[in-house]
Amino acid sequence: MAFDGGSDDVHGVGEAAGGLVGAEVGTDGLLTGLRLNPRALRLGSDALAEHVVSAVRAAQKDRLGRISPDGSDEPPAPEGLDPAALIRRLDEMEIHAARGFERVTSTLEETLRHLDGGRP
Repeated sequence: MAFDGGSDDVHGVGEAAGGLVGAEVGTDGLLTGLRLNPRALRLGSDALAEHVVSAVRAAQKDRLGRISPDGSDEPPAPEGLDPAALIRRLDEMEIHAARGFERVTSTLEETLRHLDGGRP
């Protein structure tokens, strides 16, 4: 994967769609990077959104695994952090990202149709 954490901070990386989609989360568990291979844009908006969510979740799990090697899904929360609020915010971000990818994919599909002479 082309992401580089650049420090000793605990971060996580994940991929989906055979490496066409990649994600990185930072030390706080929030998304810090998203990589889309141009071929991933041909998957369609629904499939692309699913792969983005899968890559982000894989990165989050990777980070959790680095924090708690015993496999626990409940690492200790940093002081002052509300895990429930963080999960709600991540869910909101996933929904927002899916909508954005749907708009981008729709625009790309329209552009490709236009370039292809207007054929469906």
